[in-house]
Amino acid sequence: MEFTSFAGIDISKKDYDVALLNQQGVVIGSRKFTNKRSGFNVMMKWLKSISFAGKPLFCLEHSGIYCLGICIFFEELGLKYSLQPGLQIKRSMGIRRGKNDKADALMIAKYAYLNRNEIEFYQLPSKTILQLKQLVSYRERLVKTKVALKNASKELKAYTDRDLHEYVCADSKEHVARINKSILEIDKTLKQLIASDPTLNDLFNLIVSVKGVGLQIAVNMIIVTHGFTKFKNWRKFSCYCGLAPFEFKSGTSIRGKTKTSYLGNKKMKAIIGNGIASAIQHDPEITSYYNRKISEGKHKMVVMNAIKNKLIARVFAVVKRKTPFVPLHQHL
Repeated sequence: MEFTSFAGIDISKKDYDVALLNQQGVVIGSRKFTNKRSGFNVMMKWLKSISFAGKPLFCLEHSGIYCLGICIFFEELGLKYSLQPGLQIKRSMGIRRGKNDKADALMIAKYAYLNRNEIEFYQLPSKTILQLKQLVSYRERLVKTKVALKNASKELKAYTDRDLHEYVCADSKEHVARINKSILEIDKTLKQLIASDPTLNDLFNLIVSVKGVGLQIAVNMIIVTHGFTKFKNWRKFSCYCGLAPFEFKSGTSIRGKTKTSYLGNKKMKAIIGNGIASAIQHDPEITSYYNRKISEGKHKMVVMNAIKNKLIARVFAVVKRKTPFVPLHQHL
């Protein structure tokens, strides 16, 4: 697609900077706006006032909930935009000294201009998936709070007298009980939300048919993959999670081990890892594979990483086939 201008947007909590380049990559202008609906309208008026027309491309750094409002605004107007990881933009633009919002917006605009032929457009997932995402984020905060309360209470009880820790431990116990109740309510709400959407409900039933995959893995995979529309195959998703092994060698002097990259979605990687124990325990095929590889002398972590990839491959396979997982171990 031929674009006539390129707008780089650096978003923060309260406001955002916009830098605009023309079709030849020359800076037309830059300005700061408030990060709310009125600011988006002012931005569009400003862009039109500086001969902004044709087919524009907006590019912005992924900043979580701060960029949600402007993404919704772009989709309402039918504008093309791309949401890019900050690390990818930073590493692709060479060495930089110093930092400010105006310079960052210009850097993002140049990134969009230089990669205009390969850049991927972004589209927000459905409203149900956005709701799932907010609930899952809230659940994670509750779990972290619960763990912090339990650990602090346990340490206080171990190293102080009863008259010093009695009230704190008792109160912490009450808070933990309430948090556990809230977590159960959130899990119930997640299931209800999925059941209310026929497409997501079908996806969910297919995913959990794979042994070792439960509610949290299924919901998080649906969120990250935008309902399995964002990744072409399981290998792309494995790479995204940081589970794909890569070579590390150059010439004859550098010959490192083939290993996974530290660049990846560590949260998703950890969530998938939570299903390994269940898969090994309840899936005879996975159990046989695990025991065989360990007996061959393979490192335990290497085998577990392979099992994570097996789970991902199985999930993508059942989604593609649109049929539940069928265990084949009994036919061997």
